[in-house]
Amino acid sequence: MHFSIPDLQQFRDDNGITYTGYNIYIDGVFHCTARYKQLLSLHEQLQAHHSYYKLPQFPPKKLFLTNSQLEERRILLEKYIQLVGQNPVLANSDILITFLFSAQQETHSVKVHEVDIEILLMNGYRIPLSVSSTDSSNTVLDIACNYINLSKDLTKYFSLYLFNWSCAKDGQPALKKLEEYESPYISQKYVRPEDKIVLRKSYWDPCYDHDMITDRVSLDLLYLQVIEDIDLGWITADPQTKEILSSYEAKKQKREYIELARTLRHYGRIPAGEAVTDACNVAGDAEGSCRVRVSLASKELTLMTTTHPPREQRFKVTRMRCWRITTLHNVEKLQSNGHGQQSLLEECNKNFELSFEYLLSKDNLTWITLKTENAIFISVCLQSIVEELMRQKSGAGPASPRGRRAALTYLRRDGSSQLVTPSSSSDTLSSVNGDSYNSGSSREIFSVQKLTEKFASVAFKTGRDCVENNAFEAIGDEEL
Repeated sequence: MHFSIPDLQQFRDDNGITYTGYNIYIDGVFHCTARYKQLLSLHEQLQAHHSYYKLPQFPPKKLFLTNSQLEERRILLEKYIQLVGQNPVLANSDILITFLFSAQQETHSVKVHEVDIEILLMNGYRIPLSVSSTDSSNTVLDIACNYINLSKDLTKYFSLYLFNWSCAKDGQPALKKLEEYESPYISQKYVRPEDKIVLRKSYWDPCYDHDMITDRVSLDLLYLQVIEDIDLGWITADPQTKEILSSYEAKKQKREYIELARTLRHYGRIPAGEAVTDACNVAGDAEGSCRVRVSLASKELTLMTTTHPPREQRFKVTRMRCWRITTLHNVEKLQSNGHGQQSLLEECNKNFELSFEYLLSKDNLTWITLKTENAIFISVCLQSIVEELMRQKSGAGPASPRGRRAALTYLRRDGSSQLVTPSSSSDTLSSVNGDSYNSGSSREIFSVQKLTEKFASVAFKTGRDCVENNAFEAIGDEEL
């Protein structure tokens, strides 16, 4: 998880007392607002449940903070939560998951009640569901899969995502996985109206397709997704192959359609927008940076130049020793070129950087940098690929924990506390007056471009700190 606290806001309680709330973003998307004492309570409970771990140092208590001291606390809290997110044990702790799930509910003041929600398949087919407003993503996923009669043994291969068809057609990041620490009903409230909740496969490695095609329902889901990915241009095919695929589609030969699509070069890829990179050999240009289109698929990241003809280079995830995200510190006000676009140089001054250390050849590690506003999205995808590789290495499949809740004493903003248990109702965290989106919960529509100005000098991975890749393999020249 990529945590950030780019800003804070002031609140006034029922007694007229002002307090500070820190806005927590996860993977570039606003998730919740929490007070200092709430995060301190989380820290203490994490320490109690993980006594064998030395947690990051928590910012000390201080009274009557000035504005500059509040800003200093924001930075320290951000560093703390980032270090928690970088620790696999702490990031996957049931305590943290339960806290984030509870904090989202309190932030948006959502009363537990029955709501109508739509889950879309990739062909636009709508699954109408009645769920609780505070049902978790995993709970809603189980309900949706049960609705379409998908075998419970196969539910683990799928997840719910926020999906934007307009971004997908433009080659921009269009997917955001709905995680177990959020409610789909709440999360959809503060994204763009065109972002829909869809059901898609949640694995990268095409080898799991073989499990899908043996079941009628999962075969249909995979078939519909592959058709849509081809229509969107995510999977490319020559005219002759497209003609054969169209023939299979007309005859409803679903297995044959999938098997042929699996042979295509970009099968399973996910577009991640454009970037400016110093990997000059992609374009064969020794002078410096070039613009590329980024995409990710099973075990690899692909860069394709925007030149004609385009040139492509692939980087295997298993050869990435580590990667890091930073924000550029020389953010400048951009000037339009008259066509609503910014120049290549201007864009470089605005975007994030994602850098990864790559094994080009034996004993030859080099850093490759991508300047892109989609750095967080790319990093999340890389982490997901690595986690899948590690599960495969241990002999496990794509299964992930579901319905994880821990016994947590959740400290509310007003200072009252509530014991949250795996079986307790989340209504205890909610407003008694129904859904309410006031200044404490109403957020601007997510845009990494807008967030860049807030992040300023924030670094997700600072200095030499980076995400270590446990799937990294030392290989020799003969394998390159």
